[in-house]
Amino acid sequence: MSGSPGYAQSYETVFLDIDGTLLWVDLDVEGYVADLAPYSRGGALTVERAEAPVWKSVRRHIDGNINYRTPDELAAFKRENALRVARELEAEAPDELLEEISDRRISFNPYPESEKVLAGLRERGKKVYAVSNWDITLTETLAELGWLGYFDAVIASAELGIEKPDSGIFEEALRVAGESESRERVVHVGNDTVSDVAGAASCGIDAVLVSRHGESAEEAKAVVSDLTELFELPGLAGGING
Repeated sequence: MSGSPGYAQSYETVFLDIDGTLLWVDLDVEGYVADLAPYSRGGALTVERAEAPVWKSVRRHIDGNINYRTPDELAAFKRENALRVARELEAEAPDELLEEISDRRISFNPYPESEKVLAGLRERGKKVYAVSNWDITLTETLAELGWLGYFDAVIASAELGIEKPDSGIFEEALRVAGESESRERVVHVGNDTVSDVAGAASCGIDAVLVSRHGESAEEAKAVVSDLTELFELPGLAGGING
């Protein structure tokens, strides 16, 4: 863990990024191929052939979901994305099945320490907010993980039409948290040097970089290798209970 001086005496409010910070997104390409193979019209469907198009569809969703702010709009976007992959792979299957396969083969996998740290923040009386670039299903995803009760509110980029590092999403989180005039009491924790660290810093919010792969950022108040190290920081000091 590394850091720099200048912490608030205590951070009362913690903003948390989700993807890459509390969990990672994975794709079961082998399962996807097994599901879609019976509908292939272009020869044998293999993992090697499917891997790039399927992962590209995930990237398209990440890059484009901010434009779809209602359930119907998002469903249409996801359906078209699934159809695009099927066309690339020369597979003919019902639209509903393609969308179902895409949903079923994506998983959200918590890092080992995530839930314990979320519980630790609540035990310390911190206000905790999800502040993440995510589609409009973020609240639903957190509920499915059993995490929704750890958060005072959820701020998802697609619901606002604003993505990190744009200052607008942080300003909205500050407004919701009631900390617009006391941002020195707030810390944002995330894994991206631009979206999380530079974005928060642009609003006068201290940022902690979660560097699981050796990233660094001069603007970060601290760099931690996993979330448990948060409780070693001066503004959040103390061990995890239990």
